[in-house]
Amino acid sequence: MTKKAVCVCSGGIDSTLAATIASNEGYELHLFHVSYGQRAEASEKEAIEKIAAYLDAKTIKFVEIPFLKELGGSSLTDLKRKVPIGEAVSLDKERATPSTWVPCRNLILLAHASAYAEVISADAIFVGFNAEEAMSYPDNGKEFVELYNVVLEKAVASYCQPPTVKAPLVDLFKPDIIKKGIELKAPLHLTYSCYLGEEKHCGVCESCLHRRRGFEEAGVDDPTVYL
Repeated sequence: MTKKAVCVCSGGIDSTLAATIASNEGYELHLFHVSYGQRAEASEKEAIEKIAAYLDAKTIKFVEIPFLKELGGSSLTDLKRKVPIGEAVSLDKERATPSTWVPCRNLILLAHASAYAEVISADAIFVGFNAEEAMSYPDNGKEFVELYNVVLEKAVASYCQPPTVKAPLVDLFKPDIIKKGIELKAPLHLTYSCYLGEEKHCGVCESCLHRRRGFEEAGVDDPTVYL
């Protein structure tokens, strides 16, 4: 029987590599993207369609959760709040959660992905959570994944085998993620990371800075076009 994986994808490097790993492990891919009012929504969707074609994904599921934008509380969804750029961004130490945090986003996204996984009888849910983002976003760490899997066992119908959330990058920082992506021939050149959502990466927001430094420290040519 074919193994199925729901791959929660933003269109960025981390989730794309996680989906590539799922493919290499023999899973049939079902990409899952959530639009929650983020600035980069259109660019993310465009990237995901290209990534899906490259990875030969079986399906792409686009889901809208507008109330996250209505709630506000994040510079990614509230256009009145500024996204930190340049010197306002610190990448080198553990720090307070930045304004780009979207309240309970991964918990909400995983709940929706879990419902979809139950409906299509998926065996696993792959996410791109990693050690670098876990430094500032508490819902990216190993403990979050472990606890969510415990809850998930009690959150599906009795006649269903609960899927398992898999976070294959959870112990990795961006340079090692880039290296692994190159090793596994993940379509890093098709990914989109910028928080601002312009056609080209801004190069100075937190996500772009992580991306740029990742390629640089990995010693790999960066295919990204920055403004």
